[in-house]
This record gives sequence, structure tokens and C-alpha cells, in this order.
Amino acid sequence: MPYKTSDNQYRIKTKPSKYAHFMQAYKIRTPKYKFYLERGGNEGDPIILLIMGLGAQSLVWSNLFCQELINSGYQVIRFDNRDIGKSSKLKHKNKLTKEYKSVSKKLALLSRFKLGLPLHIEEDSIPYTLFDMTEDVHQLLNALEIEKCHVIGMSMGGMIAQILAAEHPDRVDKLGLLATSNNKPFLPPPRIDALRALTKPIPQTKDATKIIENNLNLQRVIASPDFFDEKRALKRTKLLYNRRFYPIGVSRQLLALLATGSLVNIDKKIKQPTLIVHGSKDRLLPPAHGHSLSRTIPHADFKLIPGLGHDIPDTLARYLADLFAEHFR
Repeated sequence: MPYKTSDNQYRIKTKPSKYAHFMQAYKIRTPKYKFYLERGGNEGDPIILLIMGLGAQSLVWSNLFCQELINSGYQVIRFDNRDIGKSSKLKHKNKLTKEYKSVSKKLALLSRFKLGLPLHIEEDSIPYTLFDMTEDVHQLLNALEIEKCHVIGMSMGGMIAQILAAEHPDRVDKLGLLATSNNKPFLPPPRIDALRALTKPIPQTKDATKIIENNLNLQRVIASPDFFDEKRALKRTKLLYNRRFYPIGVSRQLLALLATGSLVNIDKKIKQPTLIVHGSKDRLLPPAHGHSLSRTIPHADFKLIPGLGHDIPDTLARYLADLFAEHFR
């Protein structure tokens, strides 16, 4: 199928998604990068843009969650951030990315970050920040000719969503934040088991079984403990590994998050009605992070979900989707 060009800066190619029968897959070329995106729902319905978190491919927004939003009368868009999944991989090579592959270096950075201390990172050695990733989202909206939409961001994606709502207020109607933070200094750190799983080195092997088990273990640790489904998690982990495994991108996204720092001043600029949803069992970003957001963002409502971890378990997918769908009405 030939490229559809809505503007000479953007090129779009579409075909049916092989991951969800109710969605179309898009390959979008913006002025700087290429992005993989999926879109579903009835043309003319309000649009919800989903922004995923650190190292997570767009399919982590489960088909069940997306379908429920569509059934509620919305179009849904999910996409791979830069350096993840089927979107562009940066060729940026620098000493920082290599130096901070070790667990000790990552922990040192994270510790200083949580205490609000300078990271002593040279600006020219950082591949990009969350502000650059926010500009990616802005360019995608331009390419799709979407003037305004609702936005849900999860984890790091929620941080990008905060910046988008503050810096491009004309593009965001209402805002939804799930399992995320404004990175205010002195907020509780991840639980030690979650921190270890997050910073554990990727096995230096071509053995897919070991890599998949490593990724599955991270899910076990951060997922909703009462709703974790081992078989479904394993199936999805294999799917994501085979779709596109790119651990270097995860390291670069982590550096982008750390280099961006606190979003407290960004939050004060957010004017859109905002729903903040957080899990009582989130071991990666404890509930205090959600409470911090609710105290900082004007016009924000906070909902604590008993038993929810740092994930969207199938058992709660419809309930969570309905919360956001109602907020956006």
C-alpha cells in the first residue's frame, strides 16, 4: 500500500494489525523518526491516546483494556515510544549508556535522583529527555491531524503525558494518569525486590529462554500480587520478546527519565481535568507518588485501587477502562 502523505513532513502507511483484529496498524514517518502505532474505534468518536512506560511496548496496553474503551464510545491509539518495539532505534552511542549498564551505577543514579541531588551527568552525553519524547507525541498528533484528544499515560508514559498537557494544553482535552509520579524528591523509593528486578542486568546470552524468564520475573515482582496470571504473563512476554527485544533502548529511556527530574513545576501548569489512578500494591511507585500528583495538579481527582500493582491485570482491565471512560465523558 502506498504512503499517504497529509503533509510533506509526514508519511503514513496503514494495514490491519496482526495483534488486534479491531485495530489498524500505522507506520508513521515524522521529520526525525519512524513510529509504529495502532488505532481502533469508530471514526468520529472522541480519541484517547495511550502513552506507555519505561521499556514497555505498546501492546502492554492490553487488547482487553483497549476494546473496553472502544466499547465505551472512543477511538483508541497506542504506539511504541522511540527506542522500543517497532519504532525508531537511536544510533546514539556514548560513554554514559555503557558506563551505567552496571547495577551499582544505576542504583547510584536512582538514589541521588530520589534525594533530589545533582546527578552530575554531562548534558551532551544524554541521548534525550522526556521533553524530547513528548515532542514525539506532539509530532504524531500532527501527522494524524488530531487537533485535540484525551490522554492516558502509565508510569513513565504518565510523566510524558504531564509534560504534554502542560506544554501543549491545546492538544489535550482531559488527562488520565495511571501508576505514575511527578518525581518529587523524597518520595518513597521502589521496594527493594522491585528495584533489584528493575536494575538486574539482561543476561549476556542469546538463549531466549533465559531472557524471557528474566523479563517474566520483573512482571511477577511489580504486578498486582492477587491477580497475576503466570500463563498469560508468559505468553505475552514471549510475544513481546519475539516482536522486538531491544534492551539498550530501556537503558536510554531510564536515563531520559532521570535527566528530566522533578515535574512539580510542570504539574502546576496543568489545567485539564485530571484523573489519577494508583494501586495500593504498587511496589515500583508506591501510592505516595499518586498522592503527590493529586496534591500538585489543580482540578485532579485521585482513585486508589485496592490490590492493584504496577500493571493492568486482565481481571481489572475493564474496571480501569471504565474509570477513565467515565472521566472523559
